[in-house]
Amino acid sequence: MKYDINGLNCPACAAKIENKLKLELDPKAVIDINTKTLTLSEDTLPSATKIIQSIEPTVTITPKTKAKKYHYLNASNYSLVAAVISFGLGFLVRPFFLFGFILAGYQVLFSALRGLIRHDFLDEKFLMSLATIAAIAVGEWAEAAAVMILYSIGELFEELASNKTKKSVTSLMELTPEKVRVINANTEVIKSPGEVLLGDLILVKPGERIPLDGVILEGTSLIDTSALTGESLPKAIQKGETVMSGTINQTSPLIIQVTTLERDSTVTRMLKLLEEASLKKAPAERFITRFARYYTPIVVAGALVVFLLFPLLGFGSFSAWGYRALVLLIVSCPCALVISVPLAYFSGLGRASQLGILVKGGEVFDNLNQLDTAIWDKTGTLTSGEFVVVNVKPMASQPRDELLRLAASLELYSNHPLAQAVVKEAQNSPLYPVTNLTELPGFGLEGFIEDQKISVGSLKYIRSLGYELNEDFSNTAIAVVFDNKLLGVIELADKLKPTSKQALLDLKSMGLKTIVLTGDQKQSALDTLKEIDLDDIKAELLPEDKLNYVNELSKKGERAVFVGDGINDAPVLASSYVGIAMGGMGSDAAINASDVVLITDDPSKVPLLLQLSKAVRKKVVSNIALTLSVKFVVIILSLLGYASMWQAVIADVGITIIAILNAASLFKKFN
Repeated sequence: MKYDINGLNCPACAAKIENKLKLELDPKAVIDINTKTLTLSEDTLPSATKIIQSIEPTVTITPKTKAKKYHYLNASNYSLVAAVISFGLGFLVRPFFLFGFILAGYQVLFSALRGLIRHDFLDEKFLMSLATIAAIAVGEWAEAAAVMILYSIGELFEELASNKTKKSVTSLMELTPEKVRVINANTEVIKSPGEVLLGDLILVKPGERIPLDGVILEGTSLIDTSALTGESLPKAIQKGETVMSGTINQTSPLIIQVTTLERDSTVTRMLKLLEEASLKKAPAERFITRFARYYTPIVVAGALVVFLLFPLLGFGSFSAWGYRALVLLIVSCPCALVISVPLAYFSGLGRASQLGILVKGGEVFDNLNQLDTAIWDKTGTLTSGEFVVVNVKPMASQPRDELLRLAASLELYSNHPLAQAVVKEAQNSPLYPVTNLTELPGFGLEGFIEDQKISVGSLKYIRSLGYELNEDFSNTAIAVVFDNKLLGVIELADKLKPTSKQALLDLKSMGLKTIVLTGDQKQSALDTLKEIDLDDIKAELLPEDKLNYVNELSKKGERAVFVGDGINDAPVLASSYVGIAMGGMGSDAAINASDVVLITDDPSKVPLLLQLSKAVRKKVVSNIALTLSVKFVVIILSLLGYASMWQAVIADVGITIIAILNAASLFKKFN
């Protein structure tokens, strides 16, 4: 079960809670600090709540809901406002500084105290508590109150930025309406999406979201796909076309036959993949997590050395160096790094989903930045995959229609685009019953019609059976053998997708080699791809040939992305450095084996994804560089006595907010 975990913004605290839940309650417990989601066995929730609140009492667990608006009117914010007022009154009556300190920092202080009791206290809240209590002890009441107030304001900004980023991603949950109009015996029955069955007819009125994937049975309209694909222009759709859940019907009522259950719909699948992706850490994220684990103890030890060593060496008083040590503790808080680096990857995942691209983890962005070769499947990937019969050439006494009828009788049992095109061409002819059907992947089909063997497949396959086919065909062709006679050849043609040419040009401009692997005949592939400037085309390949080709490149040290769509592409997608699957026409096997899913099957999304990966990398590097450089400068200034606690906390909080906003800016643009 998934739950919202409210009031938890600290990644270090989330890691502590997750580790304790795994050790004491549920080994599969997971906290995703980006989406504020707790994944847990349902029967363990009461015990889990006790464990969580023993570490963070203000954190609450609620059932998973749609993205909610942040409420400014809450106890913590009231307390912070009161703290600011008390701080102002402190300039008139000094004890008000203490009231302001307590009002702003009571949660931080209690958290540090609980950590101390559990012997697990070396975190940013302990650093802040230690520094400010010590400041009060030496009489710097105003400074201690100001530091705690500024720190709490920083926490508030972090929460606001984090919630905005979370809402941008989890808003996918809002793309499915809570109610669906199901047409039953000419009447409308209101149901929830989970109650709708395959084959049910649903009515979607203008202005409403399409709740489930399906095929239009009645109606012509425009649909807004921007929430799923990032495409700003509406798309015209008509009877017979497929529509995706989450899109908005704009102009006319539609009657749609449901083709997927809610749990398998486009929106549900996107949300599931996105949630899973946010849990897969990139190397930079894992490094920052390990870094923070050792960083805080080192900082505490360093501050202690500063406090003791320099006075003992005669370079000043204990009070002067004690103050500098406190400044060092404050500026050294690892919050900016621990939050901003994972948030940069998470923002990349969210921005990609807005563009109709599902990236299965932050590590994929890092891998995309290291590519040198782009390998494409042809049919259904660069081309529309909607073949049409362009020529039927009988080679025996059989008429054209009879040749098509025999071929379609076998092809009816295949999902291959060529097979579907043959069946569609022969749709007006009654088909023969077929027995003992056998599919030969990459070759064709065999079976029996009226006790006579029939074979339908590629020219290469038919030649392997011993039949002569001396003629070369410019289009994709399949041949038909029936009753030991070669009856003829059926030619089919496929067209490039409108964005294929530009997509590959963009990849070449990025310095990538472009290669196409296809099972089609070489001449057919060359004819189809003649408009595209490619580095190489490998034709007449079986699925294992494609896999071997990619593996050979890997052995040579080349890092290749493979883009494909079919069941046969699944092994190649899984073994390539980065695998990208077409999510609309693509098979479930291909989607599951891939690292990236393109919801709209649009080739232009591939160079767009590479641009986004570069932007994510830029944000990660800039956040690390900015945070460490500013902290280093302030640490040096503090050791030299030029930085106060005020400046330290402003530097710490300020750089955290800047880093968060820098990461979140991926939602606005990337270039």
